[in-house]
Amino acid sequence: MKPRSTKHLALKIAALALPALADRLTRRLAARGFTGVTGQQPPRNPAVPFVTWKEAILWTAIAGAMGGVARMASRKALAGKLPVET
Repeated sequence: MKPRSTKHLALKIAALALPALADRLTRRLAARGFTGVTGQQPPRNPAVPFVTWKEAILWTAIAGAMGGVARMASRKALAGKLPVET
């Protein structure tokens, strides 16, 4: 097994951490936008009695889609940087 360079190790760490970080930051931005538009905090727990089905589904769709796109974009940005291991 041949030793890996420091750059390779740093890219591997970034490939693990960057998608999660992008998802987290995007969901925070989505929460701020939701609060700005509706004047309410996003429904974090749909089991709370005052959260309606409409609010829960809307928030899940927005946050999930935005977080998914952020994860995909960060992975796509790193895709050409790491060599394929066989």
